[in-house]
Amino acid sequence: MAYVPMIARVNSLPPLPESVLQLESLFAQNDPEITALVKIIESDPSLTADLLSKANAPAYGFTRQIVSVLQAVTLLGSAKIRALVLVATIQRNFNIDLTPYGIKTADFAKISTLQSELMFQWYMGIDVEKAKLLTPMAFLMETGKILISKELIERHRDEVFLADIHRYDNVEYVENIHVSMTTAQINALVFEHLKLSPLFIECMKYLDDEYEIPKEIELLVKALQIVRSAVNIREQLSDESIAQAITRAKEGPYDSGKFEKVAYRIRNKLEQQA
Repeated sequence: MAYVPMIARVNSLPPLPESVLQLESLFAQNDPEITALVKIIESDPSLTADLLSKANAPAYGFTRQIVSVLQAVTLLGSAKIRALVLVATIQRNFNIDLTPYGIKTADFAKISTLQSELMFQWYMGIDVEKAKLLTPMAFLMETGKILISKELIERHRDEVFLADIHRYDNVEYVENIHVSMTTAQINALVFEHLKLSPLFIECMKYLDDEYEIPKEIELLVKALQIVRSAVNIREQLSDESIAQAITRAKEGPYDSGKFEKVAYRIRNKLEQQA
């Protein structure tokens, strides 16, 4: 049963700004032209500033600073730009404090970026069109934790929650104990409230493996599950988490060798940057 206070928190979120709704409308039609993307983003100074800030994250490994929207769109491509726009816009409405999960805000941002980058690099070698859908979903996959954290902090349950996070292996189990909902379930409500793609909403509903996944979205959901196994709040591309993701990939069914190659390539690049 959904936890009423969490639903109330979701319903209190402000709608997406007009500029982002225009972008989502473009993506709903087809892969938009660069000029159209740039024009809409530049019409919103706050969105422009947020986008450039996120585009210059170390995870992308650019040696020179990205200083314009056109440069960002050209270098990152439409799928990553969509992800960055949605993340920047949604997170702008939150006071992000992930202390109940034992992680800092900067670490949370790195995890979300890494999930998105892993998905993009892996799935572009499988299906380009599906990669464009999965990349923003992977970036937004942990959004619900922000609302869960806020609820726990206000109820003064953050310390006992963190203790349970350390006590139990399954994060979703702990979330259910304390707020009767998981991150993915809250994501589905948030995406529906913000009128994002119905596909985003459906994938989140089945992300936790509670129900049989509908055939039409099965590969998408399993891809998200694989990436979440490799990169999560506990482990980010450790040998153990990559092994768990590979096991899921074999069940997928996916070519586990391709995933493993991409995962270790990204990890090696991060280690070189450190």
